[in-house]
Amino acid sequence: LENLIQENEERVKLQRRQLAEHESGVNKISRMVKAATETHLEEELELIAKYKLMLEELLAQDQAELEEKQRVEEAIKRKAYFDNQPNRINNNSSKTTNQKLQVMMIIDELPPEVQFEDKELFEIAEKTIELSIGEHVELQEELENIKKEFEALIVNNKEEKIHDIGMLNLRIPILVLHFSTLLSNINEVIEAHNKEEDAQIIKFKGFPKYEDWWIEELWTSHQAYFALFKWKSIISNLCITKEQKNAWSVIFDEWLFVKKLLSDKGDLAFDYHYAFDALLTKHAQLEEELVEKNLLAMESINKEITKKEDFTKVDRKHNITTSYLKFKRDKQN
Repeated sequence: LENLIQENEERVKLQRRQLAEHESGVNKISRMVKAATETHLEEELELIAKYKLMLEELLAQDQAELEEKQRVEEAIKRKAYFDNQPNRINNNSSKTTNQKLQVMMIIDELPPEVQFEDKELFEIAEKTIELSIGEHVELQEELENIKKEFEALIVNNKEEKIHDIGMLNLRIPILVLHFSTLLSNINEVIEAHNKEEDAQIIKFKGFPKYEDWWIEELWTSHQAYFALFKWKSIISNLCITKEQKNAWSVIFDEWLFVKKLLSDKGDLAFDYHYAFDALLTKHAQLEEELVEKNLLAMESINKEITKKEDFTKVDRKHNITTSYLKFKRDKQN
């Protein structure tokens, strides 16, 4: 087909030159020859178009066969790679026995359809060892116990009235576990610190109490926002390590989301709300202030503090044109 296309294109060039020379007067031809040349030219162009289309179809078929062949070859190589993975892991002289053992445990636990490269497996294994995940099976057991306690506390809740926040059945127990783990971790770090020679004795008296109106009036009172900000800051200062501070920031956001969602539901969510608070009190010693005189005392303290604050100040990085706003404008334009 390529040869036929080339031959016909050569004839087309010749016929076009003959017609061009006739038009310019360089080499006049008879009317009969001119008509025949024009007819042949049209036929040659049709043949070229036909041959090119046929060639494209054949090349596409060849390409598909080539791609399929490459896919098969790649699949064979990949199968051989993963079939030999355990031997390759064991023979890796640059990794420790502990790392290799952890990788083999990961491979055993993976579903058959999930496969990782050697490098990825060792990265997961190293992180697993670093976090001591294998030693924290008790966390799963604690979570299961919290779930059971939560289900028992909301057993009388009329679920049809609050079905749209059913996702909290999972989020609340996990959040309680996060609080409990953070509390335990803070106490462990303090205990280790206090055992060191000449170390300054640190005491942790637990999380400070919060007040319900901070959440209920969050978007209507700047004092509520300010009180929550201060409360978050106080607990952040109780955290000793950077990891604890980062964890608390994430936990606080999730806690505030759940509390605000439940608060907005009013009495429909009272059972959920109470169950959440009860679990936090039991597992994380996080309590809400209930005593009236303490509420009033904190109210006066809060008012005095807010009087001294300049709410006209803006963040040092204040910028009315955010990077997302620029992106949005560009996308719309």
